[in-house]
Amino acid sequence: MSQIKKSLLRIYNSLYLVKFNIVNFFSKKNIPLTKNNYKILRLKNKYKGKRCFIIGNGPSLKPEDLERLKGEFTFASNKIYKIFNKTTWRPTFYMVVDPIVLEENAKDINLVEAQKKFTLKVYKKLLNADIYFNNNLNKDKRGTFSTKVMESLYSSGTVSYHMLQIAFYMGFSEVYLIGHDYNYKDAVSRTRDLSFLKMASNSEHYFSQDYFRNDEKKPGQAPDEIYYGMEKAKIVFERSGKKIFNATRVSYLDVFETKDYDSLF
Repeated sequence: MSQIKKSLLRIYNSLYLVKFNIVNFFSKKNIPLTKNNYKILRLKNKYKGKRCFIIGNGPSLKPEDLERLKGEFTFASNKIYKIFNKTTWRPTFYMVVDPIVLEENAKDINLVEAQKKFTLKVYKKLLNADIYFNNNLNKDKRGTFSTKVMESLYSSGTVSYHMLQIAFYMGFSEVYLIGHDYNYKDAVSRTRDLSFLKMASNSEHYFSQDYFRNDEKKPGQAPDEIYYGMEKAKIVFERSGKKIFNATRVSYLDVFETKDYDSLF
């Protein structure tokens, strides 16, 4: 590469960094300087006082339960599309944040039907989304529950944690989790002994036996991060007079008050 090209590249990178820092400075104050951030701002408290459902992909998830969610505000993620051939329900909001899931399934993920698709800014080239978010912008704050999602979301083991942050920003006052079985072999609990989950018979983690292809690279699991993240989410919601309920049919996640799914309709 010639010296001129190298100099131009350095100038470009410097200008990009300046722009990035300016945009993020104003994002902290919830002031949008980009089209993408303006889209985020339009979501702030848009659904104030309403309820929504955040759908996990655990083995308890059934197509007939999804059918009942038509007309509800719903968040879904990852390979939820594997159940689309059994239900006419489609999610309001859809999100993917795991790079392995995206890279292994980009073609199918880009075909998912949803009113709005979310992902992280670093995956712009992989997913044609409606809105892109920063993630873990401040590395020291990883695991934080962000209430300023224009600035950044933060990770804690599951895409559901990201969706909870977005749901909070949108103003939902009641969030119901379904399909969050949390039946991982290293699951954490403050109320019961979950050592039996280490048995092979309890190793099914998804609603479909063909959730993964035989040659597909699988994402890792971080049940401890998930648990502690959910505890943080509960605190933030309840401090604001909002609630998260676990309406999963079979769940070992004991952070939230449970609700009978059928009683919600």
